[in-house]
Amino acid sequence: IIVQTAIEKNVRLVGLSALMTTTVESMAETIRQLRKAHDCKVMVGGAVLTPDYAKDIGADYYCKDAKASADLAKQLLG
Repeated sequence: IIVQTAIEKNVRLVGLSALMTTTVESMAETIRQLRKAHDCKVMVGGAVLTPDYAKDIGADYYCKDAKASADLAKQLLG
């Protein structure tokens, strides 16, 4: 649904969050599908993520919390 919506709405920035380690693999797969289907940036965050892991799964940005992600979105999108 995320990939389809990103395409339909021409989304420029997608934010994903993982609070449990069991959801991180789904996050990685979503990023892979986004890369194949749509040109957008991806920011990730959540309690179980680190900047290094965000890079490993192909995210463009890591945000430590909701405030950081809002600040980044404002910076990128104006």
